Amino acid sequence: TTPASTGVERARVTLVQVYATVRDQQGGHIMDLDRKDFTVLESGRPQEIAVFSAERKPANLVLLLDTSTSMKQDEKLDTAQRAAIGFVEALEPDDSAALLAFSDVPRMLQERTSSKEALRPAILSTEAKGGTALYDAILAAVELLKGIEGKKAIILLSDGRDESVDGLGPGSAHTFEEALDAVLRSETAIYAIGTGEKLEEQPDFDHRHTLGEILETLSSRSGGRAYFVRKAGKLGGAYRRIEDELRHQYTLAYY
Repeated sequence: TTPASTGVERARVTLVQVYATVRDQQGGHIMDLDRKDFTVLESGRPQEIAVFSAERKPANLVLLLDTSTSMKQDEKLDTAQRAAIGFVEALEPDDSAALLAFSDVPRMLQERTSSKEALRPAILSTEAKGGTALYDAILAAVELLKGIEGKKAIILLSDGRDESVDGLGPGSAHTFEEALDAVLRSETAIYAIGTGEKLEEQPDFDHRHTLGEILETLSSRSGGRAYFVRKAGKLGGAYRRIEDELRHQYTLAYY
């Protein structure tokens, strides 16, 4: 039997990874910077950059696709499927992606894989029906990336508010705040594509935020970006811009 230790202090040291995108005034990527050009602050205090790289890092992704009833309108789902397949085709061999569709509940259609041959039929298998469990789907996507090191991102496509198929209640068991908290804790970026008319004006189910505010907050707070596409035919362009940004990022890390 050993005596209990007294006065022992334990400290947990975490390597925090940060991915930075730098653009010029014309929107082009700037990729010739080095470590001294960056300053990292945590709670206002400068941090020593322990890791710096301008090389493209493999991306661990979850494609999160809204397949609620509203996606039937104007063949929106068909267009979204083609755009998502185009995104998958542009992935690098070291990248991996899982496919999660959501309507009343999130559904795993393809576990994380680097096989484009596996992802294509999974995307084409989606059908539009049911309500929109947006926040439950985000938490499910975060869980899929849990414990994975390196660059992580959720590529979200949605056209509506979180609500049940009859419009009489919310679609998720979780709230917007819970979804946002889970995303931030997981250090996962959300790239959101909002498709539909006047998302910046339409209120959520509780009339606390607009749909545009929700997607913008999830993206900007997590280090991603939100794109709003009024016409389904332009979804492919939004996916291409996301893929381009993932290719052109600096990797920084500090303890």
